[in-house]
Amino acid sequence: MRKLWMLALALPLAGCYTVNQAGLGNFITQTVQPGMPLEQALVRMRAEGFYCNTSTAGTVTICTRNQERLLRGSCVERVDLVRSATSTQTLGTIDVMETRCAKL
Repeated sequence: MRKLWMLALALPLAGCYTVNQAGLGNFITQTVQPGMPLEQALVRMRAEGFYCNTSTAGTVTICTRNQERLLRGSCVERVDLVRSATSTQTLGTIDVMETRCAKL
């Protein structure tokens, strides 16, 4: 009976999001790479659940993704896609920002 109780307690925790900044960085560098067309990078980021604000006229496109955490609020993952200095249609650099979590 005790094992069943422990399993019942562990099951909801299995779906909890935990911050893994290094893992996010590795995931992003596998998803988009400098030198690729910016439009292709945006399609890939959106396919991974990111919302990318393309309405900004500057050199940076901000992409964010919310990650829900059970009983502890949510976290926002942010990736800045910087346009190339030589071509505005090409991805120059990728900045993976620190994940921010709400404190409840």
